[in-house]
Amino acid sequence: MSGGQDEKQKVDIPTIPMLFDPMEQMRELLFGATKRETDGQLNAVDAKVDEMRKEFLARFEALESRLVEVALESQKSQAASLEAIGDAIGELGAAIKKIGAKRDV
Repeated sequence: MSGGQDEKQKVDIPTIPMLFDPMEQMRELLFGATKRETDGQLNAVDAKVDEMRKEFLARFEALESRLVEVALESQKSQAASLEAIGDAIGELGAAIKKIGAKRDV
């Protein structure tokens, strides 16, 4: 009974990691400051990218709204131009009818 339980206990006991890892300490001594500096720079770059993204989106939205305004103005201008052309054609038709009526007399 004790042999089987001893085996089971050995399997169930989790391995305890070393609290002091000399390689990890060496990495920290050699590269820790550089890593922290690089991490700080990356965080600054990430913040700048986020800021630029927000600015880009704001500019894009402003550009999009201006584009809609220009499209509406263009449609109104086109409608007014077409109406003016139609009126001019109507006046021209009336003038031609007058000329034709004068010839017939």
